Amino acid sequence: MKKFILEILTIVLAAGALVALLDARRVFAQEEGNNHTGKRWYYLYKYAKQKKNAIDVLVLGNSHAYTGLLPEVLSKELGRRCFILASQGNRITDSYYMLEEALTVCKPKLLVIETYTIRNYRQRQLSGIDLSCQFQSFENRRNTWLKLKSTPFLFSVDNAPYAWSQTLRNHSYLFDNPALVSYNWKHPVPPAYRDKEYLGRFVRFTTGLEDPTLERYRREGPPEDGAAMTVGADAERSVQKILALCKKKGIKVMFLTIPMYHGHIAHPEALHANLAPVIGNYPWLDLQAPVYNDFFTPDCFENTYNANQHQTSMGAYKTSLLLARFILNDSRNK
Repeated sequence: MKKFILEILTIVLAAGALVALLDARRVFAQEEGNNHTGKRWYYLYKYAKQKKNAIDVLVLGNSHAYTGLLPEVLSKELGRRCFILASQGNRITDSYYMLEEALTVCKPKLLVIETYTIRNYRQRQLSGIDLSCQFQSFENRRNTWLKLKSTPFLFSVDNAPYAWSQTLRNHSYLFDNPALVSYNWKHPVPPAYRDKEYLGRFVRFTTGLEDPTLERYRREGPPEDGAAMTVGADAERSVQKILALCKKKGIKVMFLTIPMYHGHIAHPEALHANLAPVIGNYPWLDLQAPVYNDFFTPDCFENTYNANQHQTSMGAYKTSLLLARFILNDSRNK
């Protein structure tokens, strides 16, 4: 029995050492060309080395935030450096842990929370593309202790090992994408980022809604219903944790709803009502409100009828100007 146990331990240790080696060499890393989450963390830490309070306004969100805002425009209008810390498909639970780490390297005066992260979900039960997005966000964080502390709150016991190991998570690349595996083996160090300054944006769409898509809206109606876009307990709890952390750190908080096309969401007033109890009395710029329908013209939105829709560079420019005006006009941010 002792010999058998020793053999098992030897196999386990050898397997663990192999996985650790492959992880260290990034053999099963995803293609780095579109790793904008990693790029954001790189520049956030870079600015921290320059000056601890280099970031004045921090924006938390997901793809709606980094495609719907131009931080360069926002920074110019406010006269403060604004940075978007976001990750694709992010939920507000993950945003809390991203903020917790960010505050170890920067001291923003204002936090802007994009409300599309505040949804009805069960964090530890994420699956499919939602879980993949959570893996990507987690992987790119840098503070090992804070990552370890947050693991039980972000992942189930079954998924935690995959969160920590690219090899376990992406071993299928050996058969599905052998060219990437071969490239990674020869290039274990990720490519360097060479932007003079990067503030977190990634605007993918430069042209807006086209006539066939607009006709589909008229014919079929909105693909989303604001009444069904409710807020779950996990999201509500995470918002309260963010607010408590910001209160402790002396950081002002406001909320921002970046719009989708006005024909995209039925009953926007119901969506507002669903979010209102969570946001409470904090400043909130809700650009999905009907009063902004004429301002955000079809050229402001991604040409899609799918459930999720992002803004174009034109939409992001308009949103940035409105947010800057809202911040400047809010007496709580003077």
